[in-house]
Amino acid sequence: MKGKEWNWTAWDSVAVDLGKDITLGEFLDYFKEKYNLEVSMLSQGVSILYSFFANAAKVKQRKAMPLSEVCASVGKTELPENQMYLVFEVICNDIETDEDVEIPFVK
Repeated sequence: MKGKEWNWTAWDSVAVDLGKDITLGEFLDYFKEKYNLEVSMLSQGVSILYSFFANAAKVKQRKAMPLSEVCASVGKTELPENQMYLVFEVICNDIETDEDVEIPFVK
């Protein structure tokens, strides 16, 4: 990432802690700025929360929503109030090379 090889194991994760329930748009921007990665798909469990090929109007609406609301809306379930973090699977590409980059789960 950012021109360097990144080795990780199945026990690793990427922690995104910006001190609040960030929006989907802020999440996508974070990966661009911090890791030079463009997220092409974001999922939680069996729910696809974001994909580059999704309906543009739906993507625009979801980008403005906090991630907890996107998860609840797409997954059609309420998140427990005591839940401390969300776990996501992310598929992304290096912005410079457009090559797929594997990363561990994100919380």
